[in-house]
Amino acid sequence: MSRRYLNLISLPDALATMRRAFPPGNHVETVPLHMAVGRVTAGPLYAECSVPWADIATFDGYAVRSEDTLGAGDQRPLPLADYAPINTGEVLPPSFDAVVMVEDTWDEDGSLWIRKSAAPWQHVRHAGEDIRAGELVLPKGHRIRPFDTGALATYGITRLKVRSVRVGIIPTGNDLVPLGVVPAPGQTVETNTLMADAYLTRMGATCRRYGITPDSPDLIQRALEDAMAENDLVILSAGSSAGSRDFSRDAVGALGEIIFHGIAVRPGKPVLLARIGGKPVLGMPGYPVAAQTILREVVGSLLAWWGLSPESGEELDVRLSRKLASDLGFDEFIPVSVGRVGGTCWATPHPRGGGIQMAVVRANGYIHVPAAREGIGAGEEVRVRLTVPPERIARTLICTGVRYPALNELANCLSDAGYMLHCCNASTIGSVLALRAKACHTASICIPDTGTAWNDLVLRYLPGVDLLRVQVTRTELGIASRESLDAGTVESLRFINRPKGSSARIFLDAWLEGRGVDTGRLTGYEHEVRTPEAVTNAVSSGFADAGVCPAGAARAAGLRFTPLGHESCDLLVREDLAGVVGVADLIRAARSPEFQEQLRSLERHRAGRAGDKSL
Repeated sequence: MSRRYLNLISLPDALATMRRAFPPGNHVETVPLHMAVGRVTAGPLYAECSVPWADIATFDGYAVRSEDTLGAGDQRPLPLADYAPINTGEVLPPSFDAVVMVEDTWDEDGSLWIRKSAAPWQHVRHAGEDIRAGELVLPKGHRIRPFDTGALATYGITRLKVRSVRVGIIPTGNDLVPLGVVPAPGQTVETNTLMADAYLTRMGATCRRYGITPDSPDLIQRALEDAMAENDLVILSAGSSAGSRDFSRDAVGALGEIIFHGIAVRPGKPVLLARIGGKPVLGMPGYPVAAQTILREVVGSLLAWWGLSPESGEELDVRLSRKLASDLGFDEFIPVSVGRVGGTCWATPHPRGGGIQMAVVRANGYIHVPAAREGIGAGEEVRVRLTVPPERIARTLICTGVRYPALNELANCLSDAGYMLHCCNASTIGSVLALRAKACHTASICIPDTGTAWNDLVLRYLPGVDLLRVQVTRTELGIASRESLDAGTVESLRFINRPKGSSARIFLDAWLEGRGVDTGRLTGYEHEVRTPEAVTNAVSSGFADAGVCPAGAARAAGLRFTPLGHESCDLLVREDLAGVVGVADLIRAARSPEFQEQLRSLERHRAGRAGDKSL
């Protein structure tokens, strides 16, 4: 039986409540200097010694008295009667106040001559010139950088106090398997604690990951008790939702006080905050992207409140490439890819959802839609928080449209030239409209090799625009089935279908029409899936008898294949952008023999992995 959330509060209220409940404490530890990078200083650091500790030479040469060199020049060299050889960094001997570089002197019959006069304290570093003993080196709250360690060592600091928060992270769930174990159907590799450890450690926390705890209130409670004794903050991964197997709330409630359960944020709504023995316990969602949101917006906020250093990200004002809907009352965080097309930076959203990890991997930033907004219009200016250095945006190419696998290999080719290809999923019409608005560098389309598809799906939406069409792949499509197709029994088959407008749907409709089959009487015709793998899985599992997919997918699944036609997967580029640096590299890479050979090699590799399965 599912349970309702205790409450659902706004994100700002949740953060304010959390900060009131858990004020900053005295979380400090002493670490050796070589382990201090990334940590935050718990107090000011002062130099233990002056640097340099005495007056020293800055060049190899001779220590002299400046008054003895007056009048020396190229036309009037002078011999020196009193001097001392000296090397860089050596202490200036008493009674001398300058250094003459060795190249401004020469030896003649055992006497040292100079051709330049020396000013007082020339080429001399005074004692304490870099820093004096007792002078401030780093203030309290400074995040130590790699180059800081060299200075600290020079100034006599070998151990230092840093802010310390010990975080225990407990994964829960019967479906979880450890890293390195291939999951069976219905199982999931446990990755949230790995991700949380990496993120929070970079903030300066000290994390400990515990073993997987099954879905049992007693076992979760026992794991919590152990972790609470060893840490300042404990995070429960998964089990905080309202399903019949979500026991985090029960376990936490048995040990302490629930502060809130549920935040109006997407993804990440089922987050729980409690207090046990004065310490915070946070239950975060199991879906990876939802967990990322809570780590960044909630856990990160608490650790920053406690004095650790939050992950910094540059912000950039950009234009949104397409309309984005959002529910009132929910703060929503959406991954986007940002690229500069012409003189304008555009952000293109990726698919939303707490479990779609590749959306975050493919993105280079995210936007925050506040709870008071009901979406954002196409072309509207928005602020993006970048997840990459800002200089990378100028070398990012945005491809909007069908994200077919060959584009991943094309991105590999472009990376050698220093460019990042970001592929953002959209319908064929959506990608063409983005190209028309100059909101992307290229559009990827997959259309059936028929005479009318190009005119119907492309040209009528781009009247008067000169286009360059670059074919990337040509794929054979057909019907995958476990048994051979008999024209007389087609109406009795259960189909799995692809979305309207897709090449697979167009070919299937033409094939059915040619056989006089009424699609309205066809079982499963309205049941659409988005990927070829979903088609072969449905047929292989017996959920459906037939569906359209590429020939390679059918072979890999060991299914029979009835050819229907070919689909052309192309890149469209506006002629006025084709010569732009980066776009020209993209076109060149897509047309290169090396890229085409790479695609053939991958196809042979996939065929080999599929084995010699009888079709």
